[in-house]
Amino acid sequence: MTTVSNKRILKNTLMLYVRMILVMGITLFTSRIILENLGVEDFGIYNVVGGVIVMMSFFNSTLSSTCQRYFSTDLGTGDKKKLNKDFCLTMTLYLCFILVVVVVCETIGLAFVNSKLVIPENRVFAANCVYHISLLTFIASSLSIPYNALVISHEDMSFYAYLSIIECALKLGIAILLAYFGGERLIFYAVLMFIASFLTTFVYYIYCKKKYDYIRFKLLWDKKEVKEISSYSGWHLIGAVSVLVRNQGVNILINTFFNPAISAARAVSFQVLTATDSLTSNFFTAVKPQIYKSYSSNDMEGMHSLIRYSSIICFFLISLLAIPLISNTFFVLDLWLKEVPEHTVLFTQLVLINAIIESVNGPSIAAALATGKIRNFEIITGALMIFNLPVCWVFLKLGYCPEFTMIVSIIIALITVFVRAFIIEGLVGYKVSDYIVKVILPIGIIGSLVLGSSYYISHLFNNGWACLIITTLYSSTLLIILTFFMCFNREERNHFVGIVKNRLHG
Repeated sequence: MTTVSNKRILKNTLMLYVRMILVMGITLFTSRIILENLGVEDFGIYNVVGGVIVMMSFFNSTLSSTCQRYFSTDLGTGDKKKLNKDFCLTMTLYLCFILVVVVVCETIGLAFVNSKLVIPENRVFAANCVYHISLLTFIASSLSIPYNALVISHEDMSFYAYLSIIECALKLGIAILLAYFGGERLIFYAVLMFIASFLTTFVYYIYCKKKYDYIRFKLLWDKKEVKEISSYSGWHLIGAVSVLVRNQGVNILINTFFNPAISAARAVSFQVLTATDSLTSNFFTAVKPQIYKSYSSNDMEGMHSLIRYSSIICFFLISLLAIPLISNTFFVLDLWLKEVPEHTVLFTQLVLINAIIESVNGPSIAAALATGKIRNFEIITGALMIFNLPVCWVFLKLGYCPEFTMIVSIIIALITVFVRAFIIEGLVGYKVSDYIVKVILPIGIIGSLVLGSSYYISHLFNNGWACLIITTLYSSTLLIILTFFMCFNREERNHFVGIVKNRLHG
């Protein structure tokens, strides 16, 4: 990676971390205020009714990745005319997608809400109003995605972070306003959420119009390119669906074999995963455009370097938080939940180990997406993900404990890492042998040593703050030292030390 790329990625990652901390804090506080002001019944109605439409927005993440890939590739080649064309095409496709969602939601979705959902009779009118307003909110937020992709592709992470914080602050203001409203709070809340979503989209539109003046939207339809973009989105969707099937499918399996308390234990473990996973997702948001641009500018050496560095850093970031949590799972869960459901501790530990293994997948996925040749990549890796279901069903049928489903997931995750490596070699020429020697082998040794020794040390102390602090300091220090000496060569270490010295003397 060039020094400029290093500095840009570092700056963007720091901005995204600041965003994550503020957004998380505001969101947690906002949720509590909304629950207090709406009441349990209306809060439940809003989430269930709005959830019907949220299900339809599942495709948004795939479409967003598609936009980022095409926009970043165009920026990598410096072809702004092509970028404007791709923006117009993707926006046109988005409008078609939104139209389909509206038709489905106003027919099948509305019928489902009124016939299948359990809503108190006196709240049916309010629930229907919320449903229609939530659909408007979905439309407004969906329209922001191509503009959001433009900002991320240009690596304007400071604006992205600031706007995210402002959006959360708006939602906090809405929650506070509810306390002073004496009328129908549920409908009032839905209307304000729509206004917040509309304002966010409008700000994205104004910013992109001013900052990227070569972007001018007009309805555009190029049959050949629409087919290419649709095909790309379709194959990429397979990967997203396979992850959903693996997670939700196993949830349903567990629910059919065990009581709901086991499903709740697994759900709690995945909430812990969501919190830890945000560490790598922020870094990866910053590095992904660089991978796309390296490929489009035919800088394969730079791309291989990015895959290697970002894989190591993703592993390091998630291990930094996950390993102390694995070593002190019961204490942390007890602090958070007070009453820890049975099976939650082991579920959480296994989920976090699985997350450490899967942390290296992001860069290889981005490399595959950069090429556009993703059919075989998505089919093979997607099939491996879905393979979790039949394997888990067999073991549960044989009487194995529910946690064994996560052991199956860990084994398949390990296999998938190597399968992806072989596919990536064919797509971008990054040799499997180099990937294993420079990435998989060192982080495998580091992860095993740090996790094993930290877990052993945690058993020398009684569960408590002292144990958490000691194991966190120990694992963090050992992780830094081992990663520094085992993952980077002498030249890279000297370069890093030089950067630190310059910063300290600067």
